[in-house]
Amino acid sequence: MAHIPKRPADLPDFEAPPINEVVLGVQFSPPKGYRQINAGEVWGLFRSGFPKVEEHEPIAPMFETFGLPARLVKFEVMPGPVHDRFWFVRPDGTELIQFQQDRLLHNWRKVGNEENEYPRFEAMMTQFRDELEKLGEYFGKLSPQSLFISQCEITYVNHIPFELADRQKVSDWLHFVDFGGPEPEDFSIGFREIIRDADGPPWGRLTCECQIAITQKGKRIIVMSLTARGAPTDNSKESAFEFLAKGRSLIVSRFADLTTKAAHVKWRRTR
Repeated sequence: MAHIPKRPADLPDFEAPPINEVVLGVQFSPPKGYRQINAGEVWGLFRSGFPKVEEHEPIAPMFETFGLPARLVKFEVMPGPVHDRFWFVRPDGTELIQFQQDRLLHNWRKVGNEENEYPRFEAMMTQFRDELEKLGEYFGKLSPQSLFISQCEITYVNHIPFELADRQKVSDWLHFVDFGGPEPEDFSIGFREIIRDADGPPWGRLTCECQIAITQKGKRIIVMSLTARGAPTDNSKESAFEFLAKGRSLIVSRFADLTTKAAHVKWRRTR
């Protein structure tokens, strides 16, 4: 595996962030020569570290488009063979690879007592790069080809404890939500913003979604999800890695902008 790079010095950082799950992923054109029966061979690329396998419904192709109403365009699966989505899972369940004929994703998540430590983006990205390289090499053996990556995505899911009995307010945690009176029993709010460099064309969208949820242990939380999604500059793996790195920086910076100083103290912000 490649050397793990250092975290950018200018990014906000927390010693105890409320991160519950992180997902890195790419969508690509279905490779030539691939059939569902080849899924076992794909699993073989990762089986030593991910020995468990699960089958799930496939995710429909999704694209961020511009010049149209600001929404995510989804394309329904056309008639023909249905390709499942496979989860290759670590023995302890903390990480998994999601694979289907046009996608590869890597998830890290809190499990069990939720004390497993987030390995940080740099380590996840190094591992995902290795996984995508292996997959690209495998597809190249089926037919001379390179992965044509059409979309990239990175998601951070945060679980923020929130108990009305403690007289907490949503505005104690989030700058942009203030009900100006009694706190509601439940709420759901979200927004989308275009991602662009200074005076440049759009290269993606940031989506923020916040809502009240109850954990399996019966704890009330605010689930705050931030996703950066869009197209790489030239459909190559290297451009995809650049997109994911830029998306991570944007998510971390916006998370710090959208949350309060009191929350930062709770999460032990170091810069």
